[in-house]
Amino acid sequence: MLMVLAGTLLAPRCFGGKVQVWADKGIDFSQFKTYRWLPPKILTKSGVEENDPEFGPLIKDAINHELTRKGLREVSEGGDLEVSTLALAQSIPQLEGFIFMGTTPDFFTAPVATVGRYNREGTLIINLIDAKTQKSAWCGMAKESVDRNYGSGKKKIAPAAAKLFKKFPKLAAST
Repeated sequence: MLMVLAGTLLAPRCFGGKVQVWADKGIDFSQFKTYRWLPPKILTKSGVEENDPEFGPLIKDAINHELTRKGLREVSEGGDLEVSTLALAQSIPQLEGFIFMGTTPDFFTAPVATVGRYNREGTLIINLIDAKTQKSAWCGMAKESVDRNYGSGKKKIAPAAAKLFKKFPKLAAST
């Protein structure tokens, strides 16, 4: 239940407006020098696709460019940050969880509240995870930045990444 509540409280900070970011204020970002990639993911109506051959490379190239500009270096293993991305290619309602409001575990009579969201088509989400703590250090979301119809959607990824990383904390080594 704590995870559901924590997700609900973080969601407005991370996911409102065209470009939104959230950074853990307790983290010293100057400690980060390297990053490694987790497989880029695309959420479609048929499920999550990892390493999509069309969009995976575009997402990686755009984010690599921005992280390099910030003074970070990609490594294949043991990076200070782990880069997790998700592109929402379809508008899909998603159920996050149930909250049972009773004092007894009687699931049939206890009042129920559901927590959910509507995943917006064309959204790019970037989560940079502190590899030591396995907690999110920084996340950002850009709406209308991916279009599954290819064409113009491919052109939107790099500008969306640039807008997101304008709000990335300064690093000691950044240029």
